Amino acid sequence: MATLDELEQRLYPSDGSDPTPNESCHVYHHSILQLSNNANSTAQLIRAIDVGKQAVGILFKDCNESRTMHWARLAAFAASMVAKRSKYFCEPLSVHVIRDINCLLSHWEPSISTQNVTLDQSACLKNWMLSVFCDARTCPDPRVRVLMLRFLAFYWHHAELDTKAALRTVSGLILNYEALDEETLLPTDRRGEEKGEPGLLYPLMFLLEGLGRHGYLDHMCQAAITQVRRLIPGPETRCLATLVKRTCRSAERIKAMYMMFDIKAPYILESLTGVVKFFGVLVTSQSTVHAYESPGLLKLASDSLVDMISSILEIGPILQLESTTGYADLIGMVNKTLESLALRGDSPKSVWIKVQQDHSHVFPRFTRQTQTMGLSLLFLSPSAGAREASWAEEMEEVPTKYLDSLTQDIMTEPVRLLTSGMTVDHSTIITLLLTSITPFDPFTRLPLCHSSFKSLPRLKRQIREWKNRKHCNREMEEE
Repeated sequence: MATLDELEQRLYPSDGSDPTPNESCHVYHHSILQLSNNANSTAQLIRAIDVGKQAVGILFKDCNESRTMHWARLAAFAASMVAKRSKYFCEPLSVHVIRDINCLLSHWEPSISTQNVTLDQSACLKNWMLSVFCDARTCPDPRVRVLMLRFLAFYWHHAELDTKAALRTVSGLILNYEALDEETLLPTDRRGEEKGEPGLLYPLMFLLEGLGRHGYLDHMCQAAITQVRRLIPGPETRCLATLVKRTCRSAERIKAMYMMFDIKAPYILESLTGVVKFFGVLVTSQSTVHAYESPGLLKLASDSLVDMISSILEIGPILQLESTTGYADLIGMVNKTLESLALRGDSPKSVWIKVQQDHSHVFPRFTRQTQTMGLSLLFLSPSAGAREASWAEEMEEVPTKYLDSLTQDIMTEPVRLLTSGMTVDHSTIITLLLTSITPFDPFTRLPLCHSSFKSLPRLKRQIREWKNRKHCNREMEEE
């Protein structure tokens, strides 16, 4: 077996010439042998991974698909060897090894075929992978832990998702959600024609879809619903809130990058399409839809949707000039998401109803912007302005005590703030608790906690009776 020094000499000849395909292939196979050598130190393991990666890059420099597949094969083998060393030799975790393994998968996405990759499906690899992602004691750095999302998606793309591992994966998501910011989720900048590295958006989507499809997100979503009801947002609620807020912030970041830098339209369109799909997976999936219809989370979801669409439309005229078809497809994806939300319109607590209640004033502007480009947002009709006017007239007749003291909306679940004596809606409290690191009473600036509120069931009953009377009167007028 060739030593690492010999492999590096073959890869980078002293005369400066490029290695032949046979030499690169030889280096690649011997780097795998070096990975299986238990006598190697962690530093030598890192060198072996790097040598193998460079050999594949040279061997398949003109074939992206083959290069991605062989890097994935190298990542799978390296992870298996690291897992065995960790179990049988009690070798401490190396952050550099984790980064290098996930770097090999940086160009892999669930849509890319890796049928020729043989993945070790032993309990050893599975436990190691989940320990790194789910256990802060095993891997203290959250930035490194979230990198394992790509390897997790890669692993579950090839292996069957079992209950215990799936639930541990959900626990890892709840543990690491704060590290999933826009910089981590989005691809690296692509300037000119050179392709950068994909972010974690698509692997995260793949995991959420798989976990939701098999019902493994149900416990997290039910916990969030219970926490919202009790006005005590926990990590499950904060995880769902953070993920949906990332959609509008990611769209805003992409818009800013496009306006400030010379970034090509394909990158922008691909990134925005991913953000829209991600929002759909979060808010319209059967597994999570009820959680996002909870007070507070409902408002965050509706606000994020409108902000996301606003960012997409603001750069539309320029983006459409570069790629007419691509931008039309993006608007088509937005329409598909709006259609999914509209199908839930019969639910009084749906995101669609909330969007119409809170944001109907922007519908005419959205309609004008899309019509100027020869497109349309099918579910945001121009008649929204009339609905807004009707809603404004109705608001003038609302007794003041039925209005939220902060938002001036009609309350559904009135709650009194004990720190100020003011009355606000249950959803306003949840929003305050979810959007502030140190929540405070907006009227007195005093700190808020779960004991700072008191429900008002009598006022709630009065509001419900008033709404019923208004509904009956409206039906009589229509007849």
